[in-house]
Amino acid sequence: MIILGIDPGTTRIGYGLIEKDAGIHLLRCGLISGEGVAPEEQLVLLEKELVSLINKTTPDLMCVEKLFFSKNKKTAFAVAEARGVIIMSARKLGIKVLEFAPNEIKSIVAGDGRADKKGVERAVCMTLGTDSIPGPDDVSDALAVALCGAFSRNTEGA
Repeated sequence: MIILGIDPGTTRIGYGLIEKDAGIHLLRCGLISGEGVAPEEQLVLLEKELVSLINKTTPDLMCVEKLFFSKNKKTAFAVAEARGVIIMSARKLGIKVLEFAPNEIKSIVAGDGRADKKGVERAVCMTLGTDSIPGPDDVSDALAVALCGAFSRNTEGA
């Protein structure tokens, strides 16, 4: 099973692609970046880049981090809009979507719902058998979301 994990953000969307068979293997990871793009074009760019990624990688399942309520309402609204585009894009292409809360991701991957970003990254690296994850923490967070899908019982039929 190929699982695409997504860490939604305002201008940077982390993604991580893993394969679950007899083990779990890292296939690819990176960022979809809207930095330097006019705000009114960022969601259009996100949809285009995400659909292209999905078409190239043909995941069986997409896992997305749920919105963590922020004190900054402007940021929360922007992330919610990006999540809407992400989920809509996957569903339009017939891909099952699972969502996980931030503390759920930390608990599943690192064993502690209050783990910090470095603890989550260490757990992701150990699980995937790699020394490091390239890029900012958006990428390791996306891989953590994908791992939640790999460990979930809700993947039947994906």
